[in-house]
Amino acid sequence: HPRNKRDVGHRLALAARRLVYGEEVEHSGPLYESMQVEGGKIRIHFNHAQGLKVGPHPQLFPDVPPVAAPAELPGFAIAGADQKWFPARAVIEGETVVVSSDQVKQPVAVRYGWAKNPACHLYNGANLPASPFRTDDWPLNP
Repeated sequence: HPRNKRDVGHRLALAARRLVYGEEVEHSGPLYESMQVEGGKIRIHFNHAQGLKVGPHPQLFPDVPPVAAPAELPGFAIAGADQKWFPARAVIEGETVVVSSDQVKQPVAVRYGWAKNPACHLYNGANLPASPFRTDDWPLNP
């Protein structure tokens, strides 16, 4: 369970306003849609991606201390056909994220937020966080 219940409540309220009451509000953070291999990089496409940014956790409530945004976009890992995962460099380009690593010359898969306590700072313009995802269907390690 997340410690900050108010952020979760805020996101659930946005979803209810959009899905139940039909209000025209952004109700979701970026959601993985598809990927393209481009040489030694993978481009990730998202739904709900308008205004993608590296952001601090949003300051939705004045009594919650702010957390600064990192200089780079953390939380991404990349692998080749050997299924060996490496931390990746991720760069926002418009409404996509380009992921790469010097350790993976021919990438085939990307994961985001795929850890026990990941540092996730990918947000859309509505300050809603991207959901963790993976592009592979490989068996998970126990």
